[in-house]
Amino acid sequence: MKLEYVGCEQISARELFLLDAPDSSSVQGLPLLNSFVCLLAWNSEDSTVDEIAALATSILAAGCAYICCWGPRCELVHDIFDEVHVGFGEPQPMVISTWHSEEPLAEALWFALFAAIPDERREPCRAVVGISVANSSWAAEMRDAMRDPAAFSAAVCGNG
Repeated sequence: MKLEYVGCEQISARELFLLDAPDSSSVQGLPLLNSFVCLLAWNSEDSTVDEIAALATSILAAGCAYICCWGPRCELVHDIFDEVHVGFGEPQPMVISTWHSEEPLAEALWFALFAAIPDERREPCRAVVGISVANSSWAAEMRDAMRDPAAFSAAVCGNG
């Protein structure tokens, strides 16, 4: 699958990318971005631990520095990301992980765009990657927000 370039968030100068993946195996081969924040929107209720671990391995190998997990069972996805990262044998600098089970997608996306700051020992984070697995409506919501991050932020924060 190829990442779709959506735009740039002007304040942080982070490039914004989207992956509308039809299934978790489609995330394999994510291009190396070195240091990025990832919002993973995924309903993993029918996924095995091995499937979640394979997806986590792909995202981490691409250079994920901060993972925000959202969707049904995102707490488990978060925990497996942590286990896979430790399994890489290089726990420092750490990959920070959060889950957003009690929030709407818009709030999780706002967090990924504006509040997720990777471990300071990492190289500067230059991108945010939104990944929607098997849900094109979630991908469309992320795409719309990423096209105009300032307007999106104003709307989420009640100033728009």
